[in-house]
Amino acid sequence: MVDETSAFSVRPHPELGGWHLWRSHDAVRFNTLLGELAVRCEGEGRVRLRMQPQQQLSNMIGGLHGGALLTFIDVALFVGPLACGDDKALGGVTVDLSTQFAGGADLTRPIDLLLETVRETGRMKFLRGVIDQEGDMIASFIATVRKPR
Repeated sequence: MVDETSAFSVRPHPELGGWHLWRSHDAVRFNTLLGELAVRCEGEGRVRLRMQPQQQLSNMIGGLHGGALLTFIDVALFVGPLACGDDKALGGVTVDLSTQFAGGADLTRPIDLLLETVRETGRMKFLRGVIDQEGDMIASFIATVRKPR
């Protein structure tokens, strides 16, 4: 588990047993738009992240903006593995992200993202996942991340 750094912290979640709380401490970074994320490791290569949408992430019709979901996915590609003990996850870059939207999400309920590492080589990590809101599928995705040297 990663402890404190100058940019973020991961610590046991004060309200959700078995979960950890990821928080960025650098308010000028883009990632802070998502707010705090709850993270739970679910076995080898699997991690679940939870976000509570905020008003600043809404679209023009009051739902969760698709760009906010894409941001959540991209952040999860690194925060998820990092929170589950992969200290080398930080510093990688997203090479490819393909997302299929299946439905809308509202701002009143938490959003869950399940991330799974499909394959890992010396320099690349291949991942897939789904986003749901209390059982309603919102999106699925596949991604490729180049690991740092």
